[in-house]
Amino acid sequence: MRKIVIVGGGAAGLQVATRLGRRLGKRGLAEIILVDRSPTHLWKPLLHEVAAGRIEPVVHHTSFALQAERHHFRFVQGELLAADRINRTISVAIAGTGDGVDGRVLSIAYDKLVLAVGGVTQYFGVPGAREHALTLDSVAKAEEVRDRVFTALRRRTALADASPQTPAAKVRVAIVGAGATGVQLAAQLRRTSSVLNRYGIHRLDPVTGVDICVIEASPAVVPGMGTRIAARVSEQLARLHIDVQCSARVTSVGASGLTIAGQAPMQADVVVWAAGIAAPAMLETFRFPVNAKGQIRVLPTLQSIEDEHIYAIGDCASCRPQDLDAELPTRAQVAYQQALYLAEALPRRLAGKQPAGFRYRDYGSLVALAGSSAIANLAATPGKDNGWHIEGKLAALLHHAVYRRHVLDIHGWGRALGMTLAQGLERLLAAGTRLH
Repeated sequence: MRKIVIVGGGAAGLQVATRLGRRLGKRGLAEIILVDRSPTHLWKPLLHEVAAGRIEPVVHHTSFALQAERHHFRFVQGELLAADRINRTISVAIAGTGDGVDGRVLSIAYDKLVLAVGGVTQYFGVPGAREHALTLDSVAKAEEVRDRVFTALRRRTALADASPQTPAAKVRVAIVGAGATGVQLAAQLRRTSSVLNRYGIHRLDPVTGVDICVIEASPAVVPGMGTRIAARVSEQLARLHIDVQCSARVTSVGASGLTIAGQAPMQADVVVWAAGIAAPAMLETFRFPVNAKGQIRVLPTLQSIEDEHIYAIGDCASCRPQDLDAELPTRAQVAYQQALYLAEALPRRLAGKQPAGFRYRDYGSLVALAGSSAIANLAATPGKDNGWHIEGKLAALLHHAVYRRHVLDIHGWGRALGMTLAQGLERLLAAGTRLH
């Protein structure tokens, strides 16, 4: 039986595995195998809400093992170590065995291999950034951000209680990178500071006592989304009393803060790095042609330009469709469309048919800040500020619908409805923010 192996259970990889399991695995036409280091999946655009304590991750998790059983594919929990392109096998360290030195390394053969391993934080060589800055690469990393922010708030409150005559020092959170992740995290943290104050978790002023700063090397926030949406995001951040510094280059990060070129060192209780994405270093073992970010260069069919049996999608792929002049950006809608394409293209290839090349359609940009504050620009021409501009509750509803579409795609109508009700009840009955 033919084997299709997907490495990476993010939104794109899980989408491919689920659709191929339904189409090929259920009918015994191919064995579908999904490999991921984690036992569960969480939609990556939710990570900033985890970091702000807005949602309980377990309520939004999808178990890979359960998903595999329900949708006719096999799940292997482990980490990709290497690939043998000649014999078409990959080596996977089974979860809990580290680098596999104790012998628990699984060799998995493939006929087609799909790399959907996503991206990792790019530090641009800034000294101290890797060691001292927090990231949003995973649920565990996002929860570390939340814990550090909560700890800082409690510590400052305790110091103020111990010395009531001394002016209380501020808590400062510095976010490096004003892309969608950075600005959304900043807005959610501002909301969280107010909620925690209301419940007595800290007694600092939610605005003047909690300083949130976003630092961006580009001339404007949300670079690549157009000047119109950038201007509106800047206005919303100003209303939330969030300090934004554009055209500001971070030169170093330390245990107590960071330094921006031409400025005095900035003290910060928490530094979050959300400034860029690069491909995982382990892709170097494949020895494929890559771009400057380490992403594998692929053909319009999403196959590696050197190996027709290996595909790459999402943040780990460097793709330029025939109808575009530049590489596709590392955006969720790119990965989603590539996953849908492969779910149709791979069955055609196994049937001996030649699929057409991948074509990308840009549906616009969407930034959800906090509450009902959201901004969208839809059906715009790439690089231009035309299209439909939507703000407020309608845009927030659209952002919510994008997530619900993801849930529906991988679970089907019945379970998607159940999850929606469960998550709605969790928000209704809880405090609106995790308090511990």
